[in-house]
Amino acid sequence: MSVLSIIIANWNSGGLLRECLASLREFPPPFPYETIVVDNGSDDNSLRSVGDEHPGLQRIWNQANRGFAAANNQGVRLASAPLLLFLNSDTRVHAGTLAGAVAFMERHPGIGVMGPRTLNLDGSLQATAFTFPGPLRVFAYVARLNRLFKLSRFTDHSTLSSPDYVQGSFFLVRREVFEKCGGFDEAFFLYVEEIDFCIRARAAGYQVVYYPGVTITHHGGGSINADAGLGHFIRSMIILYRKYRTPRQERRLRRALRLALRLRLWGGAIFSPGRQAERRKALRPLFAIVADAAGRS
Repeated sequence: MSVLSIIIANWNSGGLLRECLASLREFPPPFPYETIVVDNGSDDNSLRSVGDEHPGLQRIWNQANRGFAAANNQGVRLASAPLLLFLNSDTRVHAGTLAGAVAFMERHPGIGVMGPRTLNLDGSLQATAFTFPGPLRVFAYVARLNRLFKLSRFTDHSTLSSPDYVQGSFFLVRREVFEKCGGFDEAFFLYVEEIDFCIRARAAGYQVVYYPGVTITHHGGGSINADAGLGHFIRSMIILYRKYRTPRQERRLRRALRLALRLRLWGGAIFSPGRQAERRKALRPLFAIVADAAGRS
């Protein structure tokens, strides 16, 4: 029986998925584990290009993109282990990552969710443990100012800590906790699902822990540049606020989002004045998401 089930949601990951799986093969844990890849209707052949070098790899093929939360929930239904690792396709594990993470969870049965020390491609530290995202931090993220202003109250990534949530790029959860909390909320198509889950896990009496004793490398971690991805982030953040905050706090979030989008528009006018009409057209759906009282596009 597997000790660990690794679940990877894939959508057009290109060669990154191959690199992720190669790191699992290079640095396997010293116990039985299984790897499940859920493909969300990719059209780049990223999962089909993974050949026979990964024996035992379990694959789920979706005809369309069902969203990140839904794909991970699918993977859990196929998984058999008591520990579930939700791993982004653009990550690489290091030597001892998997063994160290599982050993940590076995030593601390009260911990429900764990996230590791995470590095950028250049070896610099990537922030992956946070307090609940306030309007100012969301504004900085959407306005692409997050690299200049570190606005989370959680700043110490060198010691074992209990943040409000850990980033979902490497998200280790006890199966019993996952099931008790009802899995990922599929209302979050992309982004924020890990924040929501950590809130529910903490409310159920489980600890959420950042553990720097094991390390991964993550390709992501910067601002969202694609407008489609940004739309998913904005919509998910509004859903999160409606779920856990007051109407007044949600209105503050919407004001922060509108200002951030205007800043993106003004920035485009300064740096690409000839493309202002194009940028205005691209951002119009994002302004519509913010204005929609239901938080839907």
